[in-house]
Amino acid sequence: MIIEIIFILVIGLIVLVNMLFRMVVKTTKELNNGANLSGFEIARKLSSKFCEEEPHIIKKNGRFLDHYNKDRNVIKLSPEVFDGEDIYAATIAVNTALETDKERKSVPFGRKMNSFLVIASYIVIILGAFTSNTLVIHIGMVLFILAFIIEFILIAKLFGDEDNLKELYELIKKEGLIKPIEEYEDNCLLLALSRMATLPYSFINYFR
Repeated sequence: MIIEIIFILVIGLIVLVNMLFRMVVKTTKELNNGANLSGFEIARKLSSKFCEEEPHIIKKNGRFLDHYNKDRNVIKLSPEVFDGEDIYAATIAVNTALETDKERKSVPFGRKMNSFLVIASYIVIILGAFTSNTLVIHIGMVLFILAFIIEFILIAKLFGDEDNLKELYELIKKEGLIKPIEEYEDNCLLLALSRMATLPYSFINYFR
């Protein structure tokens, strides 16, 4: 019973995060990035600061599935981010490029593990439903809840503490990636919720 309540609460939180995320997306898409750089250019400039071997940056169809594939050293950006010159595209490009930083190397690995946790939870829940096995269903729910908790931890690791954020802001200013920088400061953490909002279908990243 407790597991079921927690699972329902997690699903409810994901729905709320989706609503908040989509509101922020709509707002930031209406704000032009004064740096006049596309998401591709921003990701390329920033990842070159972090990587000894610059990642390939490619355009992939699909919304809200921008990510870094560490195994292939590839940044995959949706068309609206790859070509976009608004604050939304800039923020997502920065957040995605951050995952190439060797100091944050556990983040892309964690995301990959999380994606498989999510798909495993679905398989286990469906299997439990077909066999009418409550224990198996509960195991699937626990896997999904675990993925949700890990996602919070990964978001925290991506941005670090306040000092890490200040260093990131200074780097963005120095490289002239986003103008005004205040738009990124105000929205970077909110748009990081894209990971939380897309958790139910995050595994698609590894089949694209």
